[in-house]
Amino acid sequence: MKNNFYILMLMSLAIITTSCNEDDDEMNEPINDVIMGCTDPTASNYNPNATEDDDSCVYEISGCTNEDAVNYNPEATVDDDSCIILGCTDENAINYNPDATDDNGSCEYSNASILNGNWNIISLDYNTEIDLSFLESILGINPGSQAISGEATNAGTWSFQYPEYLYSNNLSFSTEPVTILTFEAPPFPIEAATDGNWTLINNDNVLVTTDSNTGIESYYEIISITNTNAVISGTVPFAQEIMGFAIDLDIEMEMILEKQ
Repeated sequence: MKNNFYILMLMSLAIITTSCNEDDDEMNEPINDVIMGCTDPTASNYNPNATEDDDSCVYEISGCTNEDAVNYNPEATVDDDSCIILGCTDENAINYNPDATDDNGSCEYSNASILNGNWNIISLDYNTEIDLSFLESILGINPGSQAISGEATNAGTWSFQYPEYLYSNNLSFSTEPVTILTFEAPPFPIEAATDGNWTLINNDNVLVTTDSNTGIESYYEIISITNTNAVISGTVPFAQEIMGFAIDLDIEMEMILEKQ
């Protein structure tokens, strides 16, 4: 009986010892913490310490992110400077677009900015009426007034400065021969050089020049104008000497200008 008791005691101690050893083993095992994050190395937010993917990966897509561009990519997350924005790229235009990368031919210009520069008067139609009563002392009769009209080429130059609004004008041409009564008068030269200030009125369709020496204003209608050519008409006052006589003339002109 006593031997059986000792056997039971020994068995109990063995069980207790084994249980304790198993608990110690479990306590000594390393603890595996789970780290959530993006585990894809190709993602921009890749976490090398993550042990479990949490579907948070973000992927960069290069492209144009400007909605105004013709090649806008709504899926792009990083702008790669590839945007193509159509518009006017000329700073001198009234509709200049500083954001435009490619000019689409839409530039619009004010007449003032187009006038800026030097022009040749390649053709000039003129028409005036001259009082020839001064010839009475020569002809013995008063021929009255005489209409003078014709066309001249390479008739001078015209220069405009913008935005300074300064101009210089040099008209130089000869009239066609004029028949006075039965006498054909030879061509007489028209020479005039003026400079001063200019401006545009009536929606930029009328050019007004002011001679700095005389203060005389002249008005010209801008019939048409481009960056290279212009058609302008108006009345130009002249103080002209003809055959030794001082004559005041108002000559109606239509000029075709070509930019130099």
